[in-house]
Amino acid sequence: MPRSRDAFPPEGAFVVGRVENIQNQYVYVELLDYDGLPSENHAKGMIHISEISSRWVKNIRNYLREGQRMVLRVTRVDPSKGHVDLSLRRTNAAQRKNKMKEWKYAVKLENLLQFLCDEFDDLTLDEAYEKIGFPVLEHFNDNYQETIEELKEGGEEILENLTDIPEEKKETFLRIVDENVEISTVNIVGKIKLRFDHPDGVELIKQTLTEARHVLENPKPTRKLEISYVAAPFYRVEIISKDYLDAENILSDTLDVVEEKAEKYNALYDFSRE
Repeated sequence: MPRSRDAFPPEGAFVVGRVENIQNQYVYVELLDYDGLPSENHAKGMIHISEISSRWVKNIRNYLREGQRMVLRVTRVDPSKGHVDLSLRRTNAAQRKNKMKEWKYAVKLENLLQFLCDEFDDLTLDEAYEKIGFPVLEHFNDNYQETIEELKEGGEEILENLTDIPEEKKETFLRIVDENVEISTVNIVGKIKLRFDHPDGVELIKQTLTEARHVLENPKPTRKLEISYVAAPFYRVEIISKDYLDAENILSDTLDVVEEKAEKYNALYDFSRE
């Protein structure tokens, strides 16, 4: 299971737990990402019956079952005693969905580190976390999805400053990431109609489209803008990004450039999506 640098979660955090035992008034939960006390395999938490639901709960088993994995909110922590109070009712559907998505990326990162350990007898998973996992996560503010995707796209530069891991292991880890990580993308495709009734019309089109392409700085495979010639006066626009909102913003900025130039020279301009 994924692991945290800390033995216990902070108050207010969302955590993934597995139900271990259900009593009349309490539910005991294993916190999968935290080590807890030295005597424990994982930190333990407790949900009081009043924190199961905002409605009156007569039978906890109508809501939870042993072995169930769920997202909970931490309401109180006493590390010296190993006590963690948890709440289910203080979470909503969106928070639970986001936390489970994050947790799946945490599992993915651990699998990548484990694959590295499998190739080197002198490297344990704990060491892989200390030398690669935790330093890289810290660089990206513990955002697991961003960490994995950036390792895929620019891992060599990211690992460059890690001095505690030999180059051979860095190269192997980058290969493992490349072989096992696929980044989902979306695309928007459209067609620009553009014609300048001007002596320098051809040059104006070149300038306009060049300026439009420069809207996106530092393009990469998962975030790029392409404008290509179809047949006068039509030009194909394709935007690739990891999410639609970002793609729409890139498209909007691109069309603003073209539209501004078209208005300045009273050009024929139109845009349609495919």
